Amino acid sequence: MKVLNFSGYVGWELTSAMVSESLRGLNNEDIEVHLNTRGGSIYDGMAIYDLFANYGGKKTLIMGALVASIGSYIATAFDKIIVQDISIFMIHNASDGVYGDYKEIRKAADGLEKLNAHIADRLSRHSGKPVAEILNLMDAESWYYGQEIVDNGFANELVESGNRDASANNVLEIAKNTYHDGLKRVAAFLGEPPARPKENAMTIKEFLEHAANFIKSNEFTLDNALDLFGAKDRLMNDAQKNALAELGTLDPKVLKANATKAEKMEREAAMDAAFGKVDAENSLRAFADTLAEFGMPIDKIKEHPVAKELAKKRAEGTNGFLETDPNNKKDDKKDDSPKRVSY
Repeated sequence: MKVLNFSGYVGWELTSAMVSESLRGLNNEDIEVHLNTRGGSIYDGMAIYDLFANYGGKKTLIMGALVASIGSYIATAFDKIIVQDISIFMIHNASDGVYGDYKEIRKAADGLEKLNAHIADRLSRHSGKPVAEILNLMDAESWYYGQEIVDNGFANELVESGNRDASANNVLEIAKNTYHDGLKRVAAFLGEPPARPKENAMTIKEFLEHAANFIKSNEFTLDNALDLFGAKDRLMNDAQKNALAELGTLDPKVLKANATKAEKMEREAAMDAAFGKVDAENSLRAFADTLAEFGMPIDKIKEHPVAKELAKKRAEGTNGFLETDPNNKKDDKKDDSPKRVSY
């Protein structure tokens, strides 16, 4: 049996092209797929469903921590679904960002309603629940935890992971907050999932040029292979191995807390260096902190027109917030700062 792992935002970190590539050449061998996703693009999710649904071998899905939104649709392509006691499953209405007049908005709403009906039909066939009930559950945004996923017909079997350490209500509340916070950040700052970055691949000519030395010597050792791919600096030295061994004896919760604290201190130090320390008169830092909340990096904040003007005033010794002059013409440049929007 071939084991495959897929995770991430559908349409970006997890795409139909990636799934297609993973299934290529398996010759209908039985597969066990481990899935973690908060959802994403409906259309790419349906394409992923189609790839699994038409795969010839026996298909088993192992739900990870979260399978939500279009991830629930993908799950219905499998012959058997196994959940863990830590697994969370969520179904809700399809959503989209729309701009335009009443005709465009009405057209988009009609399209979303049809998509909802299609998704509900698929979930109904899979779970045995009536379509009307599924539509009501989607409308309410329904969350299920562990055994509840099996009890509601969305999975076949539960396995104990041994990692459950909180009540279902607490876990679900944390999952909901994390899920919606993620959606808001995507909507506010990115508008849509960013294009997947292109990998910097070597051409054959470049490879041969870099490999010339060991081709000449007729040897291919670990050292020159590491040199070729620039990986030497990425290997752990003895000191790092010892440090890692020591970390292994600590409670994971303590490690996580320490890492979070260190990350916060590092981020604060970088913000202090770029925009000055936080104080009531430092309007530049206040503005920078607002943009940073939405994930905008420091170098981008520095280039923002408002940040530049505030930095200029700070350098001149006047740190007041910018005033709006109704007689000034607006800058024609597009304001790409994050907007507070919600789903």
